[in-house]
Amino acid sequence: MEYTEEQKARFRETYARRRRRQRTLTVSLVALIFGLFFLAPRFLGKFGGLSVTAIAPLSFVLVAGALIFSLRNWRCPACNRYLGRTFNPRHCQGCGFELRK
Repeated sequence: MEYTEEQKARFRETYARRRRRQRTLTVSLVALIFGLFFLAPRFLGKFGGLSVTAIAPLSFVLVAGALIFSLRNWRCPACNRYLGRTFNPRHCQGCGFELRK
């Protein structure tokens, strides 16, 4: 399908926003995992006011929420197909739209 230049620009802006959100999510999740695995054992009972037994289910919920967010966010703005595991694709594999130049 052919798109107007205005539509293409809007799709690229949408893709850039989605990529920023995906990057923010990834950095936040890595920081959380780092904190849980490397810093939490140093506190031996409490971490941020939470007991270690409460941290495990909470971290599971956070990771599941991040996965759901990622599956909904990381889609092609032109055809709404999931963009896959690549972090910075140039084209959508579904419709072939050029996401970035």
